[in-house]
Amino acid sequence: MELIEKVEHFLNQNMGWKIEIDAPSFDSKMSRITQELECRDSASCIQYIESHPMDNKVIQALAREFSVGESYFFRDLAFFDTFEHIIIPQIIAKNDRSLSIWSVGCSHAEELYSVAMMVGKMIPYCESWNLYLLGTDINPDALNQAKEGIFNQYSFRQMPEEYRNYFECMKGNYRLHPEIQKMAHFKYHNIMDEVSLCLPPDGRGFDLILLNNVLIYFEIEKAKQVVEKLFSLLNEGGWLATTATEYSMGIFDFPHSQCIRKGYCIQKVSIPTVVPAPIFVEQELNIYEEVATHRVQSSENNNIERQKLNEDKECIHYHSALKMLESGDIEGAKVALRQALYQNNGLIMAHVILGNILKKEGKSKASMKHISNAKMALERMQPQEVVELSDGIMASDLLTMLNTINSI
Repeated sequence: MELIEKVEHFLNQNMGWKIEIDAPSFDSKMSRITQELECRDSASCIQYIESHPMDNKVIQALAREFSVGESYFFRDLAFFDTFEHIIIPQIIAKNDRSLSIWSVGCSHAEELYSVAMMVGKMIPYCESWNLYLLGTDINPDALNQAKEGIFNQYSFRQMPEEYRNYFECMKGNYRLHPEIQKMAHFKYHNIMDEVSLCLPPDGRGFDLILLNNVLIYFEIEKAKQVVEKLFSLLNEGGWLATTATEYSMGIFDFPHSQCIRKGYCIQKVSIPTVVPAPIFVEQELNIYEEVATHRVQSSENNNIERQKLNEDKECIHYHSALKMLESGDIEGAKVALRQALYQNNGLIMAHVILGNILKKEGKSKASMKHISNAKMALERMQPQEVVELSDGIMASDLLTMLNTINSI
């Protein structure tokens, strides 16, 4: 147990992660790390790790075993709607023919390649632009796979049909078209290190930084430090994209910024302006309500339809809460989340978001009640099962994150 605690402490101090290591798998992981670092046994290996905190070889060995790299193409459809309808049009309107994007913790690069495919579709002759798409990760194995551009069927479970022609089938896997593959650059980087090392070659800032499901293992203070450093690298008018889970941590509140709901994108602006939201954003809740009402009116089986109506109501309340959270109405968000939980006390993401809000307010007991409810529900799920309303987070990943949350 002492060895596990030492590794957990090292991961927290040098990689920003606050995770609880699963004891049954620890020995096998440490055996592989010990072999890679050419140490005698686990105890001497940990001594070596502690005495070489800046050694990339050490960081990479730990990242191979303890990092979680799970993604798929077009994973967060809400973000890609925002990217297509707001972000790219604003970049094109600048008319300086330049675009720089950084995917932090890119894993196998499904997210970055999704962006590259959309850029190729939306910007004619983008090869004539000053284009720089960067993917970084702390796991060298993930980066090697990203560079190869070969993916299995699991990465395609949300792929829009119009983008499938960018891939060639080969022996059960799929190879990305070289024209898209060559748009992306990859680099090993620990987000706890100096972020300016990732600036484009010409030294200009970024128009978009993707930070999705990277900070869920970080302590709040370390996560806030990372976000502040990344925000400083954005160009005027640039965007920082995150997820609902990370946004609820309360670490994206900047004096010169504005947030739009769809896709959790925070824009860096000197003077906030009105960001035109796509029509589907405004219509979303009305559509839920119309569908729900129609179900009840047309049903012959009121019990079944009443259950369906409640499911719609919980979605309405949950999405309303997120909208209020982004607009700064914390009290309204809490009310809406409690309404969602009244309709369905097993709505995991409502417990997670409400628990994060209460934790930030210093209400530890109330916060941990919701976090515990979420953890119990996650433990009943299959590890690879995607959590409802979570933007694609698997049950095992979210449970790992929640296990790091302790009372204040």
